[in-house]
Amino acid sequence: MGYSGQGRHSNCMQSHCSNLRGNPPGKIDGNGILRHMPPPMIDLTNPSHVIAEIFDDDKWIKDEFAKHLSAELLKFSETLADSFKRFPKLDKMSADGDEQAAFVAGFIFGVFDDLVVSSKLLVSGKMVASGNLMRQAIEGIAVAILCSSRRPVFVSKGKGKGKATMKVDYWRKVKAQDPIAYAHQSICQLALNCDLLGVSRTAVDRLRAARRKYHLFSHPSLLGMASRMSMGEPGPIYIGGNFDEAKLPAYRTEISERVGLCGVLPTLIDGLIFRLEANDQ
Repeated sequence: MGYSGQGRHSNCMQSHCSNLRGNPPGKIDGNGILRHMPPPMIDLTNPSHVIAEIFDDDKWIKDEFAKHLSAELLKFSETLADSFKRFPKLDKMSADGDEQAAFVAGFIFGVFDDLVVSSKLLVSGKMVASGNLMRQAIEGIAVAILCSSRRPVFVSKGKGKGKATMKVDYWRKVKAQDPIAYAHQSICQLALNCDLLGVSRTAVDRLRAARRKYHLFSHPSLLGMASRMSMGEPGPIYIGGNFDEAKLPAYRTEISERVGLCGVLPTLIDGLIFRLEANDQ
C-alpha cells in the first residue's frame, strides 16, 4: 500500500484530498463537457495545505452525492421530518418541570441530532465518522427507553459468574453518571427489561445488530482503512473525505439504515410518552 505520488522532497508524503478550493473534480473541455479529474493532492507536511483542508467545505463531494443519491437523501429528509412531529409533546412534558421527562427528551433529541450530523458527514465523504454517530444514535434510543420507566428497571453489574442483577431508577443513575448506566451497556440492560417496559425482543435484537455493525466504525479497523481507499481507481488514498462512485451501493445502504431508524422513531416516542404519562411509581 502506498500513497499516490511524492512531493518535491523524498520524505514528503502526499495523498488525495477533498478539493482545497471547493471546485468540482473536473474541467470543461473544448466542447463544453465536464471531464472527470482526480481530486488534487495535499502535502501533509505543508501546514497551509492542512489548514486549507480543515476549512474546506467539501462542495465537490456533496455535489456528487446530490447527483447520484438525491432521491434517497430526500426520502431520509422526509422520514426524519415526519418523525420529528411527535417530539413536541414529549418536549412539553419536560418543559412542565418533569425532570425525568427532560432526560428522556434530551436523549431523543440527541438521536435526531446524531442522525442529521451523521448524514452531513456521510455526504461530506466521511463515512467512518458518520457511522460512529449512528452507533451513538442507536445507543441513545436504548438509554431513552430505560430512562422513561417510572419504575425501577433491572440492570446487571459485573462480569461472568460474578454478574449480579439489581433494580435501579435508571434515569437517576444516568444523572449521577453511575457506571452502571453508561450508554455502551444500554442495549444489554434494555434486553433485561423487555417484559417490564413492553419492548419486543425482536426490536432489541435489531438494535443489538445495528450497534454491532457500527461498532466497527467506532474503532480502528479494516473497514476504516478501506473507506480511505479508492475502489474505482487503484492507488489513491484519501484524506479529509471522498466520493467514490464504486462505493455507491455502500452509500445507498448507509442512507437506507438512516431511513429505517427514522421510521421507528414515531412509535418509539409514543411509547416513551405512554410510560411517562403512566406515572406508575
